Amino acid sequence: MKYLITGATGFIGPHLVKKLASEGHSCRCLVRTGSNAEPLKASGVELVEGDITRAESLKGIADGMDRVLHMATLGHMSNFTVTESMFDAINVQGTQNVMAEALRAGIRRVVHCSTVAAMGICEEVPATEESFCNPHHPYGRSKLKAEQNVRGLIKEKHLPAVIIRFSMVYGPGDSRDILKLTRMAQKGLFPKVGNRPKLTPLIHVNDAVQGLLLAAEKGAIGETYLLTNPNSLPFDEIRKILQTALGVTRLPFYVPEWAALCIASLAEKIFPAIGKSPPVSRKNIESTLADRVFSIAKARRQIGFNPQIDPVEGLKETVAWYKQQGWV
Repeated sequence: MKYLITGATGFIGPHLVKKLASEGHSCRCLVRTGSNAEPLKASGVELVEGDITRAESLKGIADGMDRVLHMATLGHMSNFTVTESMFDAINVQGTQNVMAEALRAGIRRVVHCSTVAAMGICEEVPATEESFCNPHHPYGRSKLKAEQNVRGLIKEKHLPAVIIRFSMVYGPGDSRDILKLTRMAQKGLFPKVGNRPKLTPLIHVNDAVQGLLLAAEKGAIGETYLLTNPNSLPFDEIRKILQTALGVTRLPFYVPEWAALCIASLAEKIFPAIGKSPPVSRKNIESTLADRVFSIAKARRQIGFNPQIDPVEGLKETVAWYKQQGWV
């Protein structure tokens, strides 16, 4: 099988490419000029340069491919420094450009990778693919718009696409949220905020790759699938797991919810004034305080998705990798 992969230089990409290469598939990876593609070269992939925001640079990239796996995105870590229009340029228009090329090339199956951030804070517990979406920040809004455009192409142009929504993906190589939380735990700066459970959904990168490839082979065209661990962890439990893996025994300092929200609001005003990104935003705190639980019943039933890695063991493995790399 021949795969075109966008966003392959991100966190998930090298894991995905390694998996496909080990099974004898060939991969063509779209990379931007100047991107660090070294982790991909070891897998012997074909690298083609292009920019999803420039449709003319994508001409021919999907020719001869069997599948398109679209992961390229401008992520939520950039919320403080990127405008909503910039999120839209990459996540919405960029997706539109990739889908147009997939249609032109006659690709038999496309997987559009989205996120539970497109859903926002849902009233249902657990939330499902049918839950009302109300994104909480610009990143989530752009991802929802991209989904809506893909669905429009499915209906109007018969684009053979499936949509998947990941929860927070973590594992060895992750330089985003879990690394930040691990460093906070190491320094004793990981607070206990309020007394609510703050249920947090996680998925190990290996399970995320498994779910993506299952969607590519078994997903029904036009359907959306939630991919996460079946059980969300209390946020304070994540802190304890990280501390145990680090060998840290510090007791957390307690911050009332109202105080955390006030501090975040203040940080949003002060840090930009001195030319720095705030370490946290009010939207982040609001999302963290909510219980976010998602059902994977549909993904289990329709594509056979069955996550294998328990978050406790997965987080310990991730921290061990951070230590080995000297990241903590």
